[in-house]
Amino acid sequence: MNVQVCMPGQEPDWDAYVSARAEATVFHLAGWKGVIERATGQAGHYLMAWEGARVVGIYPLFVVSSRLFGAQGVSLPFVSYGGIVADDAAAEQALGAEAARLARAAGCESIELRQLHPLRSPWPTTDRKVVTEIALDGGAEATFARLHSNVRNKIRKAEKSGVTVDQGAAGLADFYAIYSRNLRDLGTPVLTRRFFEAALEALPERIRIYRARRQGKTIAAKMVVRGRDVCHFVWSASLREELCHAPVHAMNWRAIADACADGCRRIDLGRSTADSSHLDFKKYWGGESRILPWAYQLLERTDLPELNKENRSFALAIALWKRLPLGLSRVLGPPIARGLP
Repeated sequence: MNVQVCMPGQEPDWDAYVSARAEATVFHLAGWKGVIERATGQAGHYLMAWEGARVVGIYPLFVVSSRLFGAQGVSLPFVSYGGIVADDAAAEQALGAEAARLARAAGCESIELRQLHPLRSPWPTTDRKVVTEIALDGGAEATFARLHSNVRNKIRKAEKSGVTVDQGAAGLADFYAIYSRNLRDLGTPVLTRRFFEAALEALPERIRIYRARRQGKTIAAKMVVRGRDVCHFVWSASLREELCHAPVHAMNWRAIADACADGCRRIDLGRSTADSSHLDFKKYWGGESRILPWAYQLLERTDLPELNKENRSFALAIALWKRLPLGLSRVLGPPIARGLP
């Protein structure tokens, strides 16, 4: 078995393998490598395992480097999922060995594999993250009927309040304006707008932007990513003072109805930390949750890496960030966010 970096011109081979494997996600497509590299400057190493002329596994690896947090191996940063997709454990191990070599050389202590499906290899895993999904059996009408009555009422309330929802790439500016404001309010640095622009340019048929508008003003927006038979809700934002008009409910329902019309079988409401308020909101939509089997290759450490948000310095940084002027947070945020995968 031969493991090598995906070379220019081999992207069709990579994507053909992704398309053929049920456990692969839209985020495994080769186009995301260029998106992340161009927008963040981080280094991608897309590894392919070959047996003769046949691809038997892939491993999209990024080394995320930062002055604040050092070097971190991640598959994949800044998007929902990543990790190894392979025919068997032998291919996983071969890919893992080459990834470990590259990550060690870059100064990484570990590699985080953000798997949607479990690996065969006996690397340690964590149960900290869960994914919540809504089944779309029976189409839009049947899906609406299965929603909690409170959700249905909020969707109707939005309509009565004059909330309308549109969809199109022209909504990017409004999306980023609200998204960056939301992250500032949470004390979190925002990625550069160039990341979202690059994603739209690289995968225009996969990405949709929705806007909820009222009285000529955008009050909520979201970006979704279409997979093989799933619609991923990845980035979403809303104006807190407008939540009384239920724009998020209207926007989510429009995206769900569109996914039904396009033949999607499920909605991925995104990953959450177990027992978080975000998870409660997703379950409120009738979603079923399961643990994400994130795995770790431990290179120069024996414990699983974890960012301790209870640390006093970390808590102080969040509090200070929340007080930044919005414009300043959009300038200072991207150089920091590029190191926070």
